[in-house]
Amino acid sequence: MNVFRSTCFGVVAVTAALALSTPASATTYTVDALADSISTPLDTGLVLNSADTYSFSVENAATTIWHAGSDDPSPRSSTADGINPSYYGEYSFDGFTANYGALVGHTTTNGYFLIGTGMIGSGYAGDLQLMYWDSYYGDNSGTQTLDVNRVPEPVTLSLFGAGLLGAAAMRRKKKRS
Repeated sequence: MNVFRSTCFGVVAVTAALALSTPASATTYTVDALADSISTPLDTGLVLNSADTYSFSVENAATTIWHAGSDDPSPRSSTADGINPSYYGEYSFDGFTANYGALVGHTTTNGYFLIGTGMIGSGYAGDLQLMYWDSYYGDNSGTQTLDVNRVPEPVTLSLFGAGLLGAAAMRRKKKRS
């Protein structure tokens, strides 16, 4: 019985280690506030699968600033969450509304969606495009660096662990006979 418990404990430990050490398939993109606008978004070449969950996170999210032009009469500097709407309100386009200066994603299947300084989401499908959300972008400046990761699915790891437990049980049964 001690061998079986040790094997089970080992299988659980290996499964946990795999879950924690699964290599991130991070892809990094630099989104430019001037070049990557609504009219010319950054085409990442990354095709999202609606069955997967994705993590979007801006590097140095609290300190990386981009600008929607001059700070006159009100501040137009912001993080990827966009400019405080009390200054300029929000911008709506094609049924989507977000703060001016927000980091926004787009797929042909889902349309526009807010990324901001980071989010985790699923159900997104199609070619991922990234952009600075603004109606006039000729005076924008700055960049945001975005990491996109496919989040490992816990069910797959659980099934792997169950398979290892089954193999250990079969081995135990074979040794007994």
